[in-house]
Amino acid sequence: MDIYYATVDAMRLFALSAGSFVILTGIARGVVVARGAGGRARAARQIGEHAALGLDLVVGATLLNLAIDPTWTALATTAIVIVVRKLLTFSLGLPLRQADPGPPAGP
Repeated sequence: MDIYYATVDAMRLFALSAGSFVILTGIARGVVVARGAGGRARAARQIGEHAALGLDLVVGATLLNLAIDPTWTALATTAIVIVVRKLLTFSLGLPLRQADPGPPAGP
């Protein structure tokens, strides 16, 4: 069982590291694309997309943490990360929903 826990813990650490790297890369790329007209929107989209992907990896890491340490604290942490991820996804899609007029009216 020790090998199992060590393997799951290594996978958890890898997912956390990869998620953090993706988020930081998104911030760095957002700074680069922020120049010029409309740069603020491009930077926000760039950072938001990378943050969403990074949080997906963090969600996986918290689920692995919950698997090896099933406590109320681990459950609360997992729930909070999932809620933050869902709110971020919703807020990223909000401008798209506002700009899209929807399907044309039928005959």
